[in-house]
Amino acid sequence: MNTYPMVHPLLFSQNPLITKLSADPNWTVSDNEKRPVNAKVLLETYEVYNAKLGENKEWPLVTLPELDADENLECVNRAYRLRARENRVIAIDVEPIAPDWMKHQVLHFPAQYTELSKNGGVHALILVPEYLINDDNRYLFDDLSVFKEPVPKDKNGKDMRSAYFEVIFNDHYLTFTKRMLTGKPCADYENDPVAVQILESFLIKIFEMDYKKKAEREIARQYRIDMIDRELDEQKQADIRLFLDMEIFDKARAKSIERKTHDFGGDASRYEMSVANGIAFYVIRNHNIALDTDSTRELAESLSEKDLAYAIYLMLQGAVPPREKHDEYRNDMPWLLFTSKRAYEYVKAKNDQRKTHRSKS
Repeated sequence: MNTYPMVHPLLFSQNPLITKLSADPNWTVSDNEKRPVNAKVLLETYEVYNAKLGENKEWPLVTLPELDADENLECVNRAYRLRARENRVIAIDVEPIAPDWMKHQVLHFPAQYTELSKNGGVHALILVPEYLINDDNRYLFDDLSVFKEPVPKDKNGKDMRSAYFEVIFNDHYLTFTKRMLTGKPCADYENDPVAVQILESFLIKIFEMDYKKKAEREIARQYRIDMIDRELDEQKQADIRLFLDMEIFDKARAKSIERKTHDFGGDASRYEMSVANGIAFYVIRNHNIALDTDSTRELAESLSEKDLAYAIYLMLQGAVPPREKHDEYRNDMPWLLFTSKRAYEYVKAKNDQRKTHRSKS
């Protein structure tokens, strides 16, 4: 597994699929922690800053030829921000901890580009033909950011292991080590029916594995709230903090710090989503309690759904350790606010589902 050295940037860029993507201004390099850096600043000053995507920020990414033109970056990795909704290119990322049979399977998967990752995993880059995208799986390409392998859980709901692989579709980076399998031919989906069959079976399997999560996302979508205004006036912030200072939130605060990232196999995003869902449960429940209590009714009635999402956001900031991801924006929202909004919508949907089931029983 460690017999593939880093190739020269020109050999990397001559791969047909890499060539096709090279003019796309979504390239950069990653630091030692696999964090994408601001490529424009790097090329101008050689100073390393995180690539932050957000409103009123200059686009920090460049084309691949711009990176390759700098000889000082010859032995440095490359990173690409995937956007399958526009170009139908996806990436399979197999973790180093995955069993050997899985790594072997992806090493031989009919991809247009294959390489070893930094610590012995496998990357495969695939341009999916449009004719393999149908009404069932189209949402994977158009809506999904990352599909992560579902993992078994113990009786307490904790992950029993980390995910062995993920498939990146949109808005996430793949860091290329350039340890590419130079002797492996590029997949030819136009003339190789066996390759087409393997890719089609893979897409069907991903769709089947994501079926339950997709249903949960669709339920939550019905409860979406508008979070366009990210800034709250001082009085509204004071009201939300007054609400969170109520004694009935003591249990929520304790619960929010019980679990740690290692309980989720080291997956920080899943950990944060779980914490946010737990906080959302208490925020919604305590808001209902406050509505039914004379001394807090007026305050509770002044809080909108948007305000409750902000309440989750404030608690989440105090519950999870800071990381670089929190500087990123998603749908024009800071990462943790985006996570809090999703948590509110998901828990609200689940609560209404339970009410419906109880009324029918």
